[in-house]
Amino acid sequence: MPNLLKPKNDVIFKRIFGTEENKDILTGFLKSVLRLPEDEYDEVLLCDPNLRYDRIDDKIGILDLKVKTTSGKIIDVEIQLTLVPQFRKRIMFYASKIFSEQIDSGEEYKTIKQVIPILIVDDKLFAVGNDDDKYHHRFTLYDPNSQLEFTDILEVHTLELPKLPEYTDGSNLWNWLKLLDSEKEEDFNMLAQTSPQMDKAVTIVKYLSADEQVRHDYEQAEKRRRDLMVITNTAIREGLAKGEAIGEARGIAKGEAMGIAKGEAKGRTYAALNLLRMGVDKNTIAQATGLSHEEIQNLEN
Repeated sequence: MPNLLKPKNDVIFKRIFGTEENKDILTGFLKSVLRLPEDEYDEVLLCDPNLRYDRIDDKIGILDLKVKTTSGKIIDVEIQLTLVPQFRKRIMFYASKIFSEQIDSGEEYKTIKQVIPILIVDDKLFAVGNDDDKYHHRFTLYDPNSQLEFTDILEVHTLELPKLPEYTDGSNLWNWLKLLDSEKEEDFNMLAQTSPQMDKAVTIVKYLSADEQVRHDYEQAEKRRRDLMVITNTAIREGLAKGEAIGEARGIAKGEAMGIAKGEAKGRTYAALNLLRMGVDKNTIAQATGLSHEEIQNLEN
């Protein structure tokens, strides 16, 4: 048996959680994250992950997994191995598109269902300290002073893999995140004993790991991720440096802020051009740089 492939890789993740025959695995994972009533999982529907275009210059939107529950709640499951610029804003853009897709002209707002992004990140979104060492956070539209919730129409869950404790905390969520973060066969075998859904997921990991084509796709995805991280970080750093230089030359705070903003924009454009030359697809470029589809298209002309 060759080394087992990491389930947090996008290729493997979607094969485990994003197929009709594995909806029981997806349901087991969702139950470990969310507080939904049991009957919400009676009919779990995998939906088209492509978000609707309202205008030609709309930004590209393709979700990792788009799921609809029995009552129509919409869950967006995203796995992000490398944090990219504007990541949180991109997730809010996705959520806004999901909201707008639910209602057409003349329809009543009461038809809008709850939207729940679940963000699995292989990085730290929040600095450790002040109880931020927790690996699972749940965010709503909430006033911390009065402790009142404005509405539960949007609920964002973040799952930070680097903050996962080394040893189990007794929760099913720990088991699922440990699965995503595992590399050793003994860890997979231990997890397989925790539930039938987990046993099935581990079996799939072993099956995919023995498939040469899957391994090739896996390695290509890893290479694209590494290349994207290096090029984007380099381009943004260069853009910021140029912006800071412009601001310092002007010698005033306003000028510095304007210069840095221009530098960031130049950095994103520079990164997009390099990614285009590498043959990276436009959706990935848009996610990495925050540029719109039209802006990326213009760079090719």
